[in-house]
Amino acid sequence: MKTKLKAITTKEAVAELLPLVETIWREVFPPIIEEAQIEYMLQNYQSQDNIWGEINNGVQYYFITEENTRYVGYLAFELREECLFISKIYLIQTARGKGLSSEIFDWLEETALNHGKDRLQLRVNRSNTRAIEVYLHKGFVITHSGISDIGGGFVMDDYYFEKVLSTARPLCKEMRRVCYPPHLP
Repeated sequence: MKTKLKAITTKEAVAELLPLVETIWREVFPPIIEEAQIEYMLQNYQSQDNIWGEINNGVQYYFITEENTRYVGYLAFELREECLFISKIYLIQTARGKGLSSEIFDWLEETALNHGKDRLQLRVNRSNTRAIEVYLHKGFVITHSGISDIGGGFVMDDYYFEKVLSTARPLCKEMRRVCYPPHLP
């Protein structure tokens, strides 16, 4: 695995995360939502106090590093009663398209299964076509859409995704050919 994850468990680590958050949000969201909403969400949802509060309430945050050299993104998820809910998964522009998200999703699936969860869930802005393509490619399905008032005169217009995980995991690709019908990869 060329991707490494480093848990964010201290206020100092959250402070170290903030410049990365701002960089990524300013790369990803301008074509999707207006600048005023980006600023509002950074101040109200991705601030140091908000992230630290989430961590104290059970949300797990991680730095994503590429080949253990530099931070190239971050991830946040919550183990809920019914699923592993992916709250955030962001990579800087230069790290996209290198297979890192595939490694991260494999790790999230394994983490979910290790905690007795048989599904992953997430939500994504309906205009974030790049992320939507990735999630569909990874086997997620859209379960519904919804609009949430987030205050400040702004809303989140999202698709809700889910991926049901197989609890019968073959040991390797060779074993998959033995265990599954031949028309499956």
